[in-house]
Amino acid sequence: MKIAVWIVFALLSALWTGGALLVIALSEWAAQLLASGDAAAVGTAAAQWPVPAWVSLWLDPASIKLAQEAVLWALSAGRDVLPMLGSAMGWLEPLIWLLWLLGMVLMLVLAIAGHLLLGRLPSLDALKQRAGI
Repeated sequence: MKIAVWIVFALLSALWTGGALLVIALSEWAAQLLASGDAAAVGTAAAQWPVPAWVSLWLDPASIKLAQEAVLWALSAGRDVLPMLGSAMGWLEPLIWLLWLLGMVLMLVLAIAGHLLLGRLPSLDALKQRAGI
């Protein structure tokens, strides 16, 4: 069981890291588009963003298209805020990595707690001896 705790930790860590890398890639892409200052071009590019092949394996193409349309709507609704968002992208990447670190620490603490709690459980042989089986 202890091995299962660490396998789950490794899988969740890989997913968490992949998600952080995806968010950083999206934020860098958005920063480049926002730097152009043209909201219409930003919206059009957001709707036509080329989805990496590995993302298409995990997400339904219809949900990706829906997300792209939501980004297009949000960008057209916040046309006046776009110049301020472009300047905020400089501190967004360190913030993403800080959140990633906090998530990793939390998962590590939970994995260590699970490992220790499983170590305190009596073995199956000891339970059989107590039950007289």
